[in-house]
Amino acid sequence: MKRALRVTTVAAAAQLGGTERVLLDFAVRAFEYDIALRVLTPRDGPLVAILNEIGVPAEVVPARAAMLAGSQRAGRLWSAPGALAGIAAWARRLGRHPFVREAEALYSVGFKPHLALALLRRHPVVWHLHEYPPATTGPVWRILSRHGPDAMIANSEATARAWKGRATVVPNGIDLDRFRPRARTYWIHDRLGVPHTDRLIGMPAVFARWKGQLEVIKAFAVVGPRFSDVHLVFVGGSIYDTVAERAYAAELDAAVRRAGGNVHVLPFQPKIELVYPELDLAVHYSLRPEPFGRVILEAMASGVPVIAAGEGGPVEILGKREAGSVTNSIGKREAGSEKRSTGWLAAPRNPEALAATLEEALRLAPAELDAMGARARRRAEDHFSARQFARAVAGVLRMVALEP
Repeated sequence: MKRALRVTTVAAAAQLGGTERVLLDFAVRAFEYDIALRVLTPRDGPLVAILNEIGVPAEVVPARAAMLAGSQRAGRLWSAPGALAGIAAWARRLGRHPFVREAEALYSVGFKPHLALALLRRHPVVWHLHEYPPATTGPVWRILSRHGPDAMIANSEATARAWKGRATVVPNGIDLDRFRPRARTYWIHDRLGVPHTDRLIGMPAVFARWKGQLEVIKAFAVVGPRFSDVHLVFVGGSIYDTVAERAYAAELDAAVRRAGGNVHVLPFQPKIELVYPELDLAVHYSLRPEPFGRVILEAMASGVPVIAAGEGGPVEILGKREAGSVTNSIGKREAGSEKRSTGWLAAPRNPEALAATLEEALRLAPAELDAMGARARRRAEDHFSARQFARAVAGVLRMVALEP
């Protein structure tokens, strides 16, 4: 057995967003690959409690209010002197913490931790890139990425290309025991009061404008009247209590009510793994390119076919090349499309194209959809297991820490 490598992760948030769930996927398995992991965050939250419960020491290094109140969009940090001063102060506090002093490698998750460790410059540093560089400050971040970290991990080829650096591509993984095909119990049907014979199209996603719920409603308005037994179900809610998110939540609620009785909202479900097996199809239709697309992978692992916007990380997850190889810009099926696919890619930001793809999927026989779901599950097993992910991340950390 190798000697355990002491690694300290600095995370941006203590809530349980997608990035934090990826960190948990690594944290729960790090010991299997001889990584003694410890975690620091700028504020308390569910992530800290869960990590400590699973035996991964996690503590809070408090950050200034100016840093914590900074925009969620990293591009604005450079124009906020208070936020930058807050990150510099946080970096100094991190440097005094024993988790950092005793570490053999530092591993940052999120823009603020990346910047803090660049300012700290202590021990070998690995950045884990889960997002594209911000549009407004991208050139600055790319320059910093060439001089700040000793290595970078990107969650997809699309993310690595966007950073234009030397990132090692490690696709996010999925817990294949948690997300797996299960017998349908019809609990969502019963919750919504619809017949068990009706079909469900599910869209699990945070309620944010860029996630594309309104465009999906537009597409369903075209297709829905042709399939009276089909229901569209949004699953989720808002993460941040901001004016913009509250306004969007109200707008989405109004759009759902106008759409009629076959469009529904299911509140955030802490056991989201129990949602997917109830679905006939899952939809992921973000309005800007996704660096990865965790919902797609969760659905695939659960044996559910997926329709996704054909750009960014989702293209790689589904094992395709581009949206045009499946659906063209006006939603027409092109020649030579894959018969043994794991899902569909629809032209992005195009409700008409999405409607055409939805109709094609809904006209497939149940046996064909089941076969597609089984292929999706096998692809998740072959390429996206959480253990494969953890092993690859541990390999990068060990390589950086032990380089002469």
